[in-house]
Order: sequence, then structure tokens, then C-alpha cells
Amino acid sequence: MKSLTKLFLLLVTISIIQSNSISSSIPKNIIPYTNNLIPIQQVEFLAPNIRTWVYNTGIINQDKRTANTPGFEWPINSGKFAVYTSGLCIAAMVGGQLREAMASYQGEYAPGYVNDTGNFPYAVTNSTFKVYKVKTGDNANNNPDWANWGLMVPFGAPYYDVNHNNIYDPQIDSPGVRGAYQTLFVCLTDGFPEEHKIGEGFGGGTLPIFAEVHMTAWSSGIPGLEDVQYLKYEIFNRSKQPWNSTYLSFVADPDLGGVEDDYIGCDTNLRLVFDYNGDNMDTGNYSYGANPPAVGFTLLDNAINKSVNPPIDLKMSSFTYFTNTSTPGPACEKDPNGEEAPAYYMMKGLKKDLTPWVIPPGGINRVNKFCYSGDPETGIGWNEGPPGNPTGSIQNCGGPNIYNGSGVYVNPVGDRRLIVSSGAENFTVVPREKQTMTIAQFIARGSSNLNSVTKLKQKAQFIRNLYVIGIEKKSTNTPESYKLYQNYPNPFNPTTKIRFEIPLLKGVPEGRGVSVKLIIYDILGKELTTLVNEQLNSGKYEVEWNANNYPSGIYFYTLQTKSFSQTNKMVLLK
Repeated sequence: MKSLTKLFLLLVTISIIQSNSISSSIPKNIIPYTNNLIPIQQVEFLAPNIRTWVYNTGIINQDKRTANTPGFEWPINSGKFAVYTSGLCIAAMVGGQLREAMASYQGEYAPGYVNDTGNFPYAVTNSTFKVYKVKTGDNANNNPDWANWGLMVPFGAPYYDVNHNNIYDPQIDSPGVRGAYQTLFVCLTDGFPEEHKIGEGFGGGTLPIFAEVHMTAWSSGIPGLEDVQYLKYEIFNRSKQPWNSTYLSFVADPDLGGVEDDYIGCDTNLRLVFDYNGDNMDTGNYSYGANPPAVGFTLLDNAINKSVNPPIDLKMSSFTYFTNTSTPGPACEKDPNGEEAPAYYMMKGLKKDLTPWVIPPGGINRVNKFCYSGDPETGIGWNEGPPGNPTGSIQNCGGPNIYNGSGVYVNPVGDRRLIVSSGAENFTVVPREKQTMTIAQFIARGSSNLNSVTKLKQKAQFIRNLYVIGIEKKSTNTPESYKLYQNYPNPFNPTTKIRFEIPLLKGVPEGRGVSVKLIIYDILGKELTTLVNEQLNSGKYEVEWNANNYPSGIYFYTLQTKSFSQTNKMVLLK
């Protein structure tokens, strides 16, 4: 362990020397980040029924105003909380070395971006990089973030293009996600070595991976979505080396009312993970009492392995968990705070010593990377406790070939921390490639603790039906011109795919892309939804539209950029 510590300190020293060697080339208006230049910024994030928080360190939900307390308050002003903390974690092998960018309890990100135009990347910031927040009714006179939103548009801040000219026009275009109750945006990077903390909470402490993350958080006023918040992460590899064996994970510590009486589970079809009370009476601090709710996280966009042909949707590749040191259970399931490799193993769907999770009663044929994937109310499938078939867990540690251990056939309730991942051993993210992860966090309450999980699953399906599946880059080949293809299938019911191509344009900085929109209209020309509204690099793309909530009829879709516009017709036939 001492030799590893010396190696880590040596690598950090080398990184600092490299950082100092390029300081003279940094523009004067750019500040190399150090710990004491930019304080932690905590910004309130609201949905109609939820109050929580967003930080410029990558942390979501935790409330640090007076002390570290849960931050996901539901209902608002109730004094009851469902989630303590959460955040995006990235881990990969870079040049044969494990590197991580973690956000679970403290966060290894800081506001800024990565300059990757020289021989090696470096992270930079200035006073414009912070958490921006806008809401319905804001304007340039009552909200400086609204007035200055254009500063972040080149870094992916969303807006509604009112005059459809594919350029952000201050005072004309509308900042934020169109129709959102509230929108927050921050551009983050893990590229500052000072921010990599051995005690981050989940792994942490490696050298930077040089990720640039454009994070948008928003909520909706649409009926049925009052208890939902969305988190979209656009993740860029800004290093000079590929990320190999990459895993993108959302790590959360749900504390549903009382901390020590929870169970967890997942639904692989819905890409949903959840936390619920182990019995029908929640007790302890922030208690929900009888018939407590369930809280969950569903993946709406996840990693796409573009390094293989054709690209593969990696979906939810695993769901595992860890517990705090005081909770009963095997050592290999405990908190990997400051343990770099063990956290990486958990992101892969294993225990922190590479032991596999196995469904009771154990055995090599019972290995599973999706913990407690049954249905708690019906008892179908693997659950923590009754009803269920099977129930409980196998207490195994010791390495990759340990498939058996003592059985606990009804798990004791306790404090659970969740890891939902999207990744693979052959998943490579090349320099300047973008990956997108979008998570909805939400809560539901039913007639009992188990029925609350059923209500949560129903809400997850409702969320997925309303959410437009994200854009997917189909090829790295450089098209010669703009193209908008006919949708397929056509006619369709209720989903269809639309392909288009973006050529390499002169004068556009490499890696920053061009502003692209793909808009759906009805037969009267009324705009229904915007499928794409972002900066895209040259390439071939595909996006899916789910028209489940629209009637049969003729629809139109338009691809717009500053220099190109084309409209095609399609038919929805139910």
C-alpha cells in the first residue's frame, strides 16, 4: 500500500509539473483552477413537488447549507427526504492506467472546460463558468443567468430557437429546455488534479481522465411529471488518448425517510433502479410513516459503443450496490471510499474484490449483474425479502470464482447505495467523442410500501413514453453534404427512425460542431416537438420518435442548420 501511495504522489507531481509548463500559453482571461479560486456553488433545483440541489462539483441532491443532510425533499416543505446524494461517475483504462472522474459525496469535477488543441490537454476556467438557472417568467431584467445564457450555448446549454435561424439570439431566443418548469446548466471538467480526492466517497483519487461534461437539469410542468426531475450529461473525451473498458455510472445514496430500513431493486426492461421501505412503516429521521413511497432512477439515454460496427446500445449493463461499514454483510459489499479499483469493479457489476453476485441458492449458473430484479409486490423473481422467489442473498467474497456462500434468505433492512452502469470491456471512447447519459429521478406513493414500487414502475413507463429517445451517431465517416433521409418504417406505429448527415464545415472549430435542429410538425404546420437541438460534429446520425401520444395522420419533420433546411413527410397509422 505504501508503494502505491508513493506512485500516486509521483504521478500527481508529474501532472502538476506538466500543468506549470503550459501556463505561459494560457490566454490571460483564463484562470488555471486551484482549490481556493472558486468556492463550491450550491443551487436550488425545483420540480413542482420536489426541492433538491445541484453543485458545481458534479454532486446532485445533497444539502450542504448548514450540514451534510439529505437534499431530495418530497413533498416540498414537508421536511421529509428520499435521497441523500448522487452523481455521475466515469472510469476507464487510459494508457494502461485506471482513471476515474467520480461524483458521489464530494465530487471531483469543477466548473470549466478542457483545452485540447495543443500537445496535451489542460483544464481551464473563468468567472463565466458556474451553474446557470432559468425558469418560466424570467427575462434579462430579472435574472442575470437568463441574460448571460449565450455564454454557455457554445458548450451545449439548451435553448428554444424562437426565430428558427439556428443561431442563439439574446433577447429573442428562450434559454433553457423548451416548456420546462426550470432549467439548470453547468459545464464541468475533472481535468483539475487538485479536485481528485482519495476520500471522494466512491473510489476517487486518480489522475484526471480529462472529461468535459455538459450537464443540463430540468423539470416539467406537464401533468403527471410533477414528481420528476431530469439530469442530462453530455460527456466528451477531451484527452489525447482513448478511454478503454469504459463504464459510465450513476451512483446514488437513497435515504428514503428513515435511513436504516430500506430495500432496493431494479427493472431491466424499464432500465429502472429503485429504493423502497422494507416494511409498511417508515421510522427514524424524516420518516414517511405508514405506506411510505418508493424513489427511483431510470436511464433514458445511455452509452452507445461506437467503436464496434454496427454500434451497440449498451443499455443498463449492471445494477449493484454497496453498504456503509456499519450495515451487516460481507466486507466485499462495503463502501469503496478511496478504493479506486474496487469502485471500478463495482461499476462493472461485480463486488469490490471481483466476486460475482449470485442469486440464491448460489452456483456458477446463478451469476447475475442485476441485483434484485424481481417485482416486490407480486413476488415474481429475485427480491430482498418476501414476497419473492427467490429472496435474500448469498454472502460470498473471495474473488472471481466464488459462486457459493452462506445464504441469507430474508435480507435485513439497512442503508443501501446504488450503482447503475452502462459500459463494457470492449467499450472505447475515442478522443473528442461524445456520449450521453440522461437520468430521470422521481418518486411515487401507493397504498403500501410494495404498491409504491408498482406505482413507481407505472410512472417510469409514463416518463419513457413522453421522453424522446436520444440522438445516436451511426458512423464516423465524413459526409460530403447535408442529407435528410425518409423515415423508416413509414407508415409507422408508434415509433419511427429518422437518419440525417452533417458534413464537415469550414470555419467550425473541431469538436464544437454546428447547431442542428430536427423538428416535428402536424399537418397544419403546428410545431409538436423538437427531437434534436444541439451542437453536432460531422457524421451520420439517427434519432427515434415515439408518437404514442399522437393520433393517426400525416406529419412533417424538418432538419435545420444555419445553411440548410429540408422537410419530409411521414404517416402515423395506428
